[in-house]
Amino acid sequence: MYTSSRSHYSEAQQDANWDNLSPEQRAYFNHLAAEDPERTGQAFFEDTVPSSIQDNPEHVESYLNGNEELGIADRDWSHDTSRANGGSGSADNGRFEDASINRSRGSDNSTLVEQTEADLVSQSDVQILEAGSLAEDAKQAADLTLAAEGVEATSLIATGGELVLDALAPFVGGLLVAKVTADQFEKTEHKVLAATTSGTLTAIVLTTPIGQLGLGCYLGYKLVRTGYRFLNKPSKVG
Repeated sequence: MYTSSRSHYSEAQQDANWDNLSPEQRAYFNHLAAEDPERTGQAFFEDTVPSSIQDNPEHVESYLNGNEELGIADRDWSHDTSRANGGSGSADNGRFEDASINRSRGSDNSTLVEQTEADLVSQSDVQILEAGSLAEDAKQAADLTLAAEGVEATSLIATGGELVLDALAPFVGGLLVAKVTADQFEKTEHKVLAATTSGTLTAIVLTTPIGQLGLGCYLGYKLVRTGYRFLNKPSKVG
C-alpha cells in the first residue's frame, strides 16, 4: 500500500481516517486518483488534504465543498500545468484551489503566485476550521465544569458575590489547550512535553484580563444562569 510521506499519522490512523470519510468523499478521491498511476484514492487524499484535518470528515467536507457560515469557498482540484498543456493527473501536479479562480483560468497553467496564494488560503481555511472546533471544545468544557453533579451554584460564588473566574479560567483553558495540543502527537513523551508546555503557556495567558475576557464572559453567563435555576428550583417537602 502506498503510504504518504507527508502524513503525521500512523498507518492504522491513516486507514481509520480514510474509512471515516463518507462514501461520496472516498469516491471523489478515487476519481482523482484514477489518473495518478502512483496513488490510490486514499493516498491521493493523504497527499493533498491538509493533514491536520484528515481525521475529521466534517472539516474535510467544509474544506472541499465550502462552508458559507465560516467564509470558506468550495474547491476544485487545480492542475499546475493544465491538461491542455500536457500536465499529468498526478497529485504532484496540482493543489486544491478556490473553484471560481480555477475555472476562470480556463486551460492556462497556474502561475507560481497563484499556486502560493492557493496554499496560503488553504492554510487560513484550515486554521478557521480548527479554531471553530477549539471554541466548541471550550464551550463544552465550560458546560461540563458547571454541570458537575453535586456542585451547588452557591459554591461557585466568592465572598461579596464575585464569580471565581480568576481561578477557573486558567485551569479550564490550560487543560483544554494541553489536551488539543497533545492529541497532535503519537509518542507518549511528545504528548507530555507538548501538553505541559502549551497548557502552562495558556494558563499564564488566561491570568491576564485580555486572556480571561472570552472564557470569562461565557463562564460568567453560565454561572449566572446556573445560580438562577438553583435559587428558583422547587423546594422538596417530606
